[in-house]
Amino acid sequence: MLTVIATLSSENSDADRLLTELENFQQTSRQEVGCLRYELSVKNDAEQTIYLVSEQWASTEHFEAHKNAPHFKAFGDAVGTFITSTNIDVYKTIG
Repeated sequence: MLTVIATLSSENSDADRLLTELENFQQTSRQEVGCLRYELSVKNDAEQTIYLVSEQWASTEHFEAHKNAPHFKAFGDAVGTFITSTNIDVYKTIG
């Protein structure tokens, strides 16, 4: 099992656009085979909005299939112009 923690930041003026895209991506991702959990959280400050995405996948193969799905590329294309930073960490479950 894999846990994926991703952060995506945008200027506050683009936060609603990013949230809309993230919510659409979340809905599609939750329907994928092997997706056990897909949650969104948010943190705002005076300059930026940071979204935290917490995912859990049944296996590496399921996560790889997710990354190769058409909606994954479409999401990147849709938000690439207004994301100010991203970070993705992948953890293997122990036990």
